[in-house]
Amino acid sequence: MSTGGENFDYEEFIKENNFLKTLTFNQIYEKFNNEYRSNADDNQYCKTVKDQLSIPSGYEEHILHFCNILYKIIFKLKDLQNDLYDKEPEDYKMYCSLLKYWLFEEKETLPILPNTDGIYQSAKNKLQFKLHDNNTFPCTFYELNRNDMIKLRKIYAFALIYYSNIGSFQNRYIECKYLDYLGKGLIEFYDSMSTCSKKWTQDNFCNELMEIQNNYKLDNFHLIHSTEDTDYRFEEDETVACPLEIKSMNEPFHLLYKEGKSRWLLTDEPIASLNNSIISASSAIGATVGISSFLVYLFKFTNIGSLFSRGKQDDNAMFLNIDEGTHDFTYPISEPEHNNFGNSTYNISYYSVGNS
Repeated sequence: MSTGGENFDYEEFIKENNFLKTLTFNQIYEKFNNEYRSNADDNQYCKTVKDQLSIPSGYEEHILHFCNILYKIIFKLKDLQNDLYDKEPEDYKMYCSLLKYWLFEEKETLPILPNTDGIYQSAKNKLQFKLHDNNTFPCTFYELNRNDMIKLRKIYAFALIYYSNIGSFQNRYIECKYLDYLGKGLIEFYDSMSTCSKKWTQDNFCNELMEIQNNYKLDNFHLIHSTEDTDYRFEEDETVACPLEIKSMNEPFHLLYKEGKSRWLLTDEPIASLNNSIISASSAIGATVGISSFLVYLFKFTNIGSLFSRGKQDDNAMFLNIDEGTHDFTYPISEPEHNNFGNSTYNISYYSVGNS
């Protein structure tokens, strides 16, 4: 039995799940990976760009490939070419997300060298200068360390592959090892957001997370963490009772991820409607320790209010406090038809992102 791993092979995943091959993200990804490796027109510019950069050994063809893709995207967004794929995205954001994910996949096969990430933004800047382009493709390629790239690869896999196409994943028999990796991307996103919310200044990794939040509107959801007595395990090649499970698609949306004794429920429901006892229990605890007035202050003047009600979201929302909370109170789950947790006792933590 397995508790999950960190290995994920995109090509293998697509090969074993044919329904993904026709989705927009995969059509673009395949062109990135194959057809746009080289081209006579873009090579004229990209070879010049490559020659102007200090590129470590082993990265030359990779940077040229990256530049060729950039060239195609810029010309597509300028409506000068229309051969990227059949169903065009509304704006640059999907191209940006997919190209970043493509880079994270590519980096898995490249030598681990220091100070290589700045090359991508430099290549983009130089190509735009050569094309006399005024930032048609406003996608920033941040310098990241290897640990941050591993985290972001996982997060982008969840957001770009799974969450953006979640309707296509419903009622599909997919091996548990893949769903476990995608579920880990969900948890990594919220854990990383929590870390970023505690920093006085946002670093490149946090800026990358901000883009994901704004692009995929994950701030419209609450992530509720609970623990069970049952220690969940799975076989990697199983296709039922897997770690990541769609419990309900709408009214409300419920997505459950399981790992060991931990359970995470992603939902768009206001927390107050999940179980009224949550509010009363937290209020009672606040009164007991003499901090109820402080909680009222937080609710009125900070983002803690988003833990209890979902308000209108600002498209330009910044990272605000993500309160894992110290709500170590327990209560019985009363809605097993939605979450299938059973009538056990849980320790609950809340994660919420966005504006109140």
